[in-house]
Amino acid sequence: MAQPAESWKSDKRVRYLVERNMDEGENIRFAIEGMDGQCIIALDERLLVVKPGSALDETYSGLVTSIRYGDIAGVKVRQDSSNLVIEINTSDYHVTEAHTGEGPPESNFFLSDEPNSIPIAKWTLNKYKAHLLELSELVTEAREA
Repeated sequence: MAQPAESWKSDKRVRYLVERNMDEGENIRFAIEGMDGQCIIALDERLLVVKPGSALDETYSGLVTSIRYGDIAGVKVRQDSSNLVIEINTSDYHVTEAHTGEGPPESNFFLSDEPNSIPIAKWTLNKYKAHLLELSELVTEAREA
């Protein structure tokens, strides 16, 4: 099966936020790319839900939420107004980096969104099904440990 293109790697906003929020020695297993640069980055022991700020904001601000696999109660794909939303249901998560609210108003568009979900276009869901299954397996393994 062909791997999905990883355009998040060429998005400086996303790459910067991911690198700032990874611990030394952590590895990226896979990424699920949503809309507007938002993505879920699966690491060794946890995942990051990344919501970059405006492309006009040169400080690469954004919102990053870290969730340990063992804290995930479930992963749900739900219908939103015109797209889908991948939601990570959890009993515990923490925002590891948040925008201060300063800067251009368009850089704050993500603050009204849930920090544990990303919007995804309907047509892209099929290419991430294997990653969603792998995420489910990581959650099961972590909860059984």
